[in-house]
Amino acid sequence: MLRIVAARVLYMWGSLHRNFGNRSSYEREHRQAIRRFSQAYDLDPSLRQARLDRGIILYREMGRLDEAMADFNALLVEDPEYGPARLNRAMIAQERGQYEDALADLEAYLALPGEDDEYRAIAERTVILLREVVAEIPSQLSEES
Repeated sequence: MLRIVAARVLYMWGSLHRNFGNRSSYEREHRQAIRRFSQAYDLDPSLRQARLDRGIILYREMGRLDEAMADFNALLVEDPEYGPARLNRAMIAQERGQYEDALADLEAYLALPGEDDEYRAIAERTVILLREVVAEIPSQLSEES
């Protein structure tokens, strides 16, 4: 029980560092948030929000895509229907130019029940665009040959 409480305290502490980092653009605050989220998750692996938030900071604020992708992949191994991890993994794949992977993840995300309306709308618009991009890939490859 003490581990769970300690994990929640560390998670809240990490959230404060994240907020300070986002408001001030201080990288050290983001590093502190990553550290606290890691500690929280290590103490309580059921606190998947800590690992998700760590991955989001690694991706969005730090640009450390491989580490972020590892967090999202691990979360999806634990729960293939964890929408936030799938959505963020799709965004990284899109950023890397892995459009088919991004499209597959977004389509899987949209198939999940009860996901956030704001993110659902963004995912729906992105799927439309990615379908167009993916459809163009074979013609671009044949033109290059």
